Amino acid sequence: MTFLTNLTLEKKIILLTALGLALGVAVLSSLGMRAVNQATETMLKDRLTTAHLLADYADEALGRAQRELNYTALAITTDGTRSNLEERVRALEETYSHLSVYLHSIYLVNEAGQAVWSQPDLPPLRDIDMRAYPGVNEVLAKGKSYISGLVSAPVSNTPVIFLTSLVQNGGGKRALVAAIDITQSSVGGFIKPIRLGQTGYVEIVDQNGIVVTRTEPGPKLAPFEQSDHSGRFAALIDAGQPTRGTCHTCHEANQKVVRRDVLAFVPLAKANWGVVIRQSEGEALAPTRELRQSLFLFGIGLATVALLFVAVITRDVGSRIEMLTGASRRIAEGDLISPVKTAGRDEIGILAQTLDGMRVKLKTSHGDLEQKTKELASLLSVSEILTSTLDLPRLLEGVLAKATEVIPGADGGILLLAGPEHGGVALPCAIGLDKNALTQAVADINRHLGAVDNVAEKDLVLDVGIALLQSDVLRDKVQGAITAEVFHRERHIGTLIMVSFKNPEAFSESDRRLLQAIADYVAIGIERSQLITKEEEARALREVDRLRAQFISSVSHELRTPLTLIKGYSTSLLRRDVTWDEATQQEFLQIIDEKTDELRDLIDKLLQSAKLEAGALKLEKEPVLLPRLAQRVVDDFAPRTRKHQFVLDFPAHFPVVEADMRCMEQVMRNLVENAIKYSPEGGKIVVSGQVSDGKVVLSVSDEGIGIAAEHQDRIFGRFYRVGGASTQGIPGSGLGLFITRGHVEAHGGNVWLKSTAGKGSQFYFSLPLAQNGNGD
Repeated sequence: MTFLTNLTLEKKIILLTALGLALGVAVLSSLGMRAVNQATETMLKDRLTTAHLLADYADEALGRAQRELNYTALAITTDGTRSNLEERVRALEETYSHLSVYLHSIYLVNEAGQAVWSQPDLPPLRDIDMRAYPGVNEVLAKGKSYISGLVSAPVSNTPVIFLTSLVQNGGGKRALVAAIDITQSSVGGFIKPIRLGQTGYVEIVDQNGIVVTRTEPGPKLAPFEQSDHSGRFAALIDAGQPTRGTCHTCHEANQKVVRRDVLAFVPLAKANWGVVIRQSEGEALAPTRELRQSLFLFGIGLATVALLFVAVITRDVGSRIEMLTGASRRIAEGDLISPVKTAGRDEIGILAQTLDGMRVKLKTSHGDLEQKTKELASLLSVSEILTSTLDLPRLLEGVLAKATEVIPGADGGILLLAGPEHGGVALPCAIGLDKNALTQAVADINRHLGAVDNVAEKDLVLDVGIALLQSDVLRDKVQGAITAEVFHRERHIGTLIMVSFKNPEAFSESDRRLLQAIADYVAIGIERSQLITKEEEARALREVDRLRAQFISSVSHELRTPLTLIKGYSTSLLRRDVTWDEATQQEFLQIIDEKTDELRDLIDKLLQSAKLEAGALKLEKEPVLLPRLAQRVVDDFAPRTRKHQFVLDFPAHFPVVEADMRCMEQVMRNLVENAIKYSPEGGKIVVSGQVSDGKVVLSVSDEGIGIAAEHQDRIFGRFYRVGGASTQGIPGSGLGLFITRGHVEAHGGNVWLKSTAGKGSQFYFSLPLAQNGNGD
C-alpha cells in the first residue's frame, strides 16, 4: 500500500489500467483454458466410455463362458459316468469354439484337490494339489463359480485363466476347471486391433496387477508382466471404482516414472479384472498446450499495445489532475483566496470550475461555521451546569455566570423571573452588578407597575426588564444590552439580560441566538426542578395513602375479630329461649372479658402511636428492676401457650434503671408477644440482659419464621407488617414495634434486630444507665 500511495496519479492510472488489462486477459485466458479443459475432459470421458464398452464386452464374453461351464457342470451332476463327462466336455469345446474362446485344458478336481480327470490327459497332474490355484478351493468350500486372474497352467506353464464351477453327483463336491488362453480368445482378439494414436493402447489387468492381454502394436507383452500401476489398479478393482485422469503420482514410491500417461480404467463385473486405456500425455494433451501458448502470447501482445495507448492518454490527464491536487491541497491548508485555474471544457475542466466554486462557498461559510462551533461549545458548557446540581438557585446562578463568560461582549448579566400567581417579578441572581441595588430597583418597579391598571400579565416580566435598563441604577452605566425571553409551558416567566459597559454595538445577532438558547436551558432547569418537587410530593402522598390503607385494613381486622366474638357471646347470654348453666355463663363471660382486654390493648396502642407521632409522650421515670419486670411479663404470657419454653437470662446484681414502668412493660410485652406469634411451631423464647459501656442491653429471641433482609430496615415503621405466605393468618396491627421504638428512643436508647429467614429473630433494645444507677 505504501508503494501505491507514493505513485503519481498518472502512474496509478497506467498501473490500474495494466492490471485491468491483465485481469481481462486472465479472464479471457481462463475462459479459453476452460474450453480447452472441457475438450480435454470430453476426451477423457470418451476414453472412459471406450473402456466401459470394452469392459462390457469382456464381461459378456467371460459371463457366457462361465455360464456354459456351469451348464456342463450341472449336466455332469445329473449323470456322472465317464462317457457322459467326455461327451459334455466335447459339447463345451464346441460351444467355446463358437464363442471364440480358446480352451487350453479342462480338469475335474475332487475335494482333496486332486485332478481325477483332465483333457488332455496329463499324468503329472496326479501329484499337483489344484486347491493352490485361485478359486478352486473357494468353489469347493462355498459352491460359487469363480473366474481367476492370469495363472500358469499345470504342467505346461502356459499363461491361462481358470473358470471354475461346482460339480455335485452324490459322490461329494468336485470342481470343473476350464483353463482359457485369453490372448487367443475373443476378449484378447477384440482389443488387439484398437488404435489410439502413436502411443495409445488398451490392456486388461487382473486383481494382482498382472497384464492379461494388450493391444498390438503396443508395448510387447511379456508372460505374467506386472503393470506399473499394479497397486493402484488392484485397489480400484477391489473397490469396483472406474476412474480417468493423468498419470503423475499413482506409481509406487520406489518406482521410476518412465512417461506420463492419460488413462481410463473400468473394473469388470464378472471377474476381478480391469480394462485400462492409456496414451502418452504429451500426445493426448498436445492441442491443449498449443492453444494455451497461443492465448498467452496474444494476451501479452494485447497488454503491451494497451499500455502504450494508456500512457499517451493519461499523460495529459495526469498533469491537469496534478494541478487540481495542488489547488485542493491549498484549500485544505486554509488558503481560500487563491483561485483555481481551469483548463479545458471536459470533465476535468468542469471539476476545476466546481472546485473553485466550492472554494468561494467555503470562504463565505467558514466564519459562520467557526461562530456556530463556539456557540455549540458554549451551550455544552451550560448543559454541564444543568446536570451538575439539583439546587435551583445554584443552577440559575451558574448558568448566568457561564452565559456572561461565553458571550464575548458581556460585562454582566441579570435574570428576572415572574413570581407565582401575579406575585410580581423577582431577581434571583445577577453577575457583574450590584445585586442589592438591582433588587431594590426591581421592587420599586413592581410597586409602580402594580399601580398601573393596563399592564397585561404576559408583558409584566418584559416591562420590568425594560424599566430596569432605564432605571437610575443602569441607565448611565450600560452602553449595550441584549435580552432573551424564558418560556415555560408557553408562558413568559422570565427575561435573561446581558449588558456591556463599554460598547453600544458589543452584541451581534449570533450572540442573541446564543443567549436565547441559554434562556431555553434556564426554562429546562426550572421545569426539571418543578418535576422533581412534584415527584417527591407524589411519592410522599403515595406512601401516606399506602399506610392509610394498610392501617384501615389492619385495624379493621383487629377490631372486627374481638367485637364479633363479644357480640356473639353476649347475644347468646341474652337469649330468653335458652337457659345456660353457670359454668357455660362463666365461660362466655370469660371470653367476653378477654376480647374486651384485646380491644383495650389495641386502643391503647393506637393512642400511644398517636402520642408518639404528635410528640406528646410524657415519661414518669422511677427505679425499675428489669429482670423482675421481664419475669412478670413472661408469667403473664406463659399460661397462654404450651408450645413455647420461656428462659430468663440475666446476670446477678443487674443494675436498676431509671425508666417509665408502663413504657418498659409495654416494650417487653410487645417483643414477647411478637416472639410467640411469629414462632407458631413453638420453640424456645429467651429474654436476656447484659451491661455494656454504660448502658443495659435487653434482647428477646425466638426460633420462629424470621424476617427476610429486605424487610428489616422497615420493620419498625408505623403499620408496617411483613407480607407473604409465612405470615398469613397471624394477627397484628403493625404498631407494636413502632411503639417499642418510640418508647425506647424516648428514654435515650436504641432498638435493632438480627434475623435470618426460617431460623428465628433476636430483637435488642438499650437503655442508658444513670451515673449512680448500679444498685438492685
